[in-house]
Amino acid sequence: MRGPLARLAVGIVLLGTYYLTLFGLGTATPAAAPLVDPAISRDIESSQKAFSARQYGDALEPTKRLTERLPSQAIYFDRLARIQHELGRFHEEALAWEGVFRASPTPVDACPMIASAYDRSSDSGRALDAYERCAAAEPQNPDLLLFLGRAYNAANRAEDAQRVLDQALAISPDYPDVHLLLGIRNFADGNLRAARDRFERFLTLAPDRRDEVAVWIERTRQVPQ
Repeated sequence: MRGPLARLAVGIVLLGTYYLTLFGLGTATPAAAPLVDPAISRDIESSQKAFSARQYGDALEPTKRLTERLPSQAIYFDRLARIQHELGRFHEEALAWEGVFRASPTPVDACPMIASAYDRSSDSGRALDAYERCAAAEPQNPDLLLFLGRAYNAANRAEDAQRVLDQALAISPDYPDVHLLLGIRNFADGNLRAARDRFERFLTLAPDRRDEVAVWIERTRQVPQ
């Protein structure tokens, strides 16, 4: 039996075996065991064991090999990204998150970590691109719009920042951080009345975070009530 049905059957057995091994939900039957590459099985075990023990240096190589041998499995790219983060290798972390973005059926699983990793590696251009991709992957997520608005602000793209922050506000009108960032944007544009209103709204929504807005309240103190 060599037709499509045979290949489908073998694929199902392989997939089931990988997940059983990966998540510890059971053990493969003796008949299914030969279908799994022993080298992959060893790397799955070594990667999981070292990662669970927070032995990130030991987990690195077997996890890298798993991403190479199983490039459609986003879970190993996710683990590799977290390992690289713990090792302080932020550019490599970002590349691993790229693997999650590429392999996962829900690319937003890599967000906003992919952009943050590029930020930590001082690659602002790729960071901004990643923030844009994340917002496009889940356009109704106000957190991702907030991150993108902050990145646009940092890149001195005032109109783009205003646009995406307005989108975030429309989705989540009581999101304190959106009001804070819009207030800072209004202040930079010289619109002190609007800025003061945003800072006061932030304070109403998040009264325990007064320290974060105190300097902005002071800067707009002379605005007529």
